[in-house]
Amino acid sequence: MYQEEIFSNAITDAKKGAYDSLTKEIKGMEAAIERFFTKIFDTSSSLAERDYNVTSL
Repeated sequence: MYQEEIFSNAITDAKKGAYDSLTKEIKGMEAAIERFFTKIFDTSSSLAERDYNVTSL
């Protein structure tokens, strides 16, 4: 009975650790992708469009 509790707690702790590391990795990837898209879409023409309210061809 006691060994089953220890085993169950160990499995739960391992799952929590894996979940936490996965969420950290996903958040890091999300931030990298967001920076990537920000750099792509913030070109000089889009900045001019935004700042001066003009459209580009």
